[in-house]
Amino acid sequence: MYMTYYQLNASKIFAVKQLISQMDRLIPELGYKGGIDLFAPFEEIQPLSVYKQGLFAPALQRIKDEQKIFGRETPMKTGILELEQKAVLEKVTGPTTVIMLTDGKASQGEDPLASIKQLVAKYPRVAFHVISLAQPTAKDPRAFKGSGINREEEKRGATTNQQIAKLGHGFFVDAADLLNNQAAMQSFVNLVFCAKEKIILRGVQFDFDKSNIKPEYEPILDEAVSQLKKWVWPDYKLVISGHTDSVGKPDYNQKLSERRAMAIRDYFATKGIPATKMKTVGYGQSVPIADNKTEDGRALNRRVELDLLQ
Repeated sequence: MYMTYYQLNASKIFAVKQLISQMDRLIPELGYKGGIDLFAPFEEIQPLSVYKQGLFAPALQRIKDEQKIFGRETPMKTGILELEQKAVLEKVTGPTTVIMLTDGKASQGEDPLASIKQLVAKYPRVAFHVISLAQPTAKDPRAFKGSGINREEEKRGATTNQQIAKLGHGFFVDAADLLNNQAAMQSFVNLVFCAKEKIILRGVQFDFDKSNIKPEYEPILDEAVSQLKKWVWPDYKLVISGHTDSVGKPDYNQKLSERRAMAIRDYFATKGIPATKMKTVGYGQSVPIADNKTEDGRALNRRVELDLLQ
């Protein structure tokens, strides 16, 4: 994590600190506990404490931005299991969120996915979300020259991170999509810390490069409206998130995902869901749930998800 992160031209650990600092200003104070741990080797940076905004700031100052790199060994599997061995997960009760900020790289012979499976089986109340600092592609190829970054390692790391989030029933998001983007970070915080119920509109998919709702999907949306109206609207808000496949330019896909979310919002509004209780957000191609290398996978990724927030 002390290798270069090209978007900031700084170390990955510096990027991690920036991300946590952004998050620390947005996480709502709802009475739960929060803490920060490093692994490989394990170190408690911020003990679990009742969360107040700004809690993490002093702890972040104790993490070095730069450090000499002695080899690239990262015992990721061991590090994840230390959450259990150090009794971190046993100290908390109720629904628990673990946000992993990692590039997904593991030492040879290490299987971090096995450790996630083990913890999920033992602690079903815990969700593992991943903010990925893997950088399988570079906007500026010069960033890789002489930097010691291996593209294949970065690709494997990104894949590992996606699998961790999937196995851990969490979200996967690329760090580049959150850095210095308060709106994107706010959406991530809402989904992770505030969501009470997630609804994936299964069966409702969009044609390639389209945001219009096809007539055959209206019965599914009408059923969703029926279910949503059962909730007490004064106490809840609905976040509608749009997603795309990976075909096309990221900037274009971002706008397309926003249009898809707005199309669902407009449909719900015509069916009696108060517009003031709905918010739309687009994630572009950054949160896939299926393999973009296949036609079926791309179809699944062209979707809309609903989250109820209190």
